[in-house]
Amino acid sequence: MSSADRTAASRVTDILGAEALIRLHAGVDDGSALPNVAYTSNDWLELERRHLIWPMWMLVGFESQILAPGDALPVRVAGCPIVLVRHHDGSIGAFHNVCRHRGAVIVTEPCSRLAAFTCPYHGWAYGLDGKLRTRPHFRGGGNHDVLQDGDERGNLRPVRCESWRGVLFVNISGDAAPLAEHMAPADAHLDGWESRDFTHGGCLTYDIDANWKHIHENFIDVYHKFAIHPALCEFAPMETSNPMTPVAQHMTMTWHVIAKPHEGRGQGLPYFEGLPDVLHREGRMFTVTPTCNINIWPDHIAFLVAEPVAPGRTREMIHIVFPSEAMAGQYDETRAKVFETWDSLNQEDIHPLESMQAGRVSPGFDGGAFSPFWDPATQHFGRQIADLMIAHEARRPWASRS
Repeated sequence: MSSADRTAASRVTDILGAEALIRLHAGVDDGSALPNVAYTSNDWLELERRHLIWPMWMLVGFESQILAPGDALPVRVAGCPIVLVRHHDGSIGAFHNVCRHRGAVIVTEPCSRLAAFTCPYHGWAYGLDGKLRTRPHFRGGGNHDVLQDGDERGNLRPVRCESWRGVLFVNISGDAAPLAEHMAPADAHLDGWESRDFTHGGCLTYDIDANWKHIHENFIDVYHKFAIHPALCEFAPMETSNPMTPVAQHMTMTWHVIAKPHEGRGQGLPYFEGLPDVLHREGRMFTVTPTCNINIWPDHIAFLVAEPVAPGRTREMIHIVFPSEAMAGQYDETRAKVFETWDSLNQEDIHPLESMQAGRVSPGFDGGAFSPFWDPATQHFGRQIADLMIAHEARRPWASRS
């Protein structure tokens, strides 16, 4: 991070403070994670939206959720409403899910085979390409406005959307590097496995009284497993576990040897097609800042998404995808066991997450004192957040003032 970046990023650095930045960039023995204000401040959360979440790729859904032309899926990215849609040519698009007339949200629930988007407030209709088509009574009672080629000011605003292995991401600012480049560090650790044969099997949702970053940090923190997750330790013992390590500025990863497969994790379902032998014996985990945690097992993949609602409130979603073969009725009970396993694991984490959030109002905590073996990735995560925000704000100083 250059001195020019530090100077330009006045809002980010002003809130964090010089001492916190020094500790973030110090060695693990003397360093720390982000300061308390990054978990408790509304102003900081707004900066995260503008300079971290909107400029980067954010996971929003899966191709298998919108299979047919006209299928639409409303999603939110840090509160920003977006709609995903399957076009008639099979491609997938995304738009800001707000009517250009008065800003009402247009699509409020998943829809199948829509012919158009229609705003529920005044009935303005848009084609699946986002172009404005009709405005009822626009020029007076009974005087409707019908447009053939849309309207520059009235068309829905598109959102950049790309797919990685059937997983859909959006980039709200529109100027991030290509998604394939963004996810290349994960591809490099999947041993040449290129399968896209995934089907979205469902989602677990939790409202947690903790900052969104705690959910990511908890995923990064392999160290807590022995104290909180006894069943997980039986499946993947501490002795065969490894700390998270950085593989890119925005990504960390680790792997676990699967010591004892069981139903719900590694046993009872078909494995993914083309899975290399090494991934029959190991689980691979990635944290992709700031959007998701990816937990890859031979028979399913869990994508953990933490959507900030407020500084101390997060909606966590665990999307689980399976090999398409595993969606057959004969596997219904085993797939249900996968969800039970993840729910049990996540329930064990909720109290520690909320406890850490409660501790962030205490002047007795100053960012943490770290284990040199387990915690470098936790410090790296905080450093990632600060450095990415500083870099993005330096390119868009106006966004901090708007």
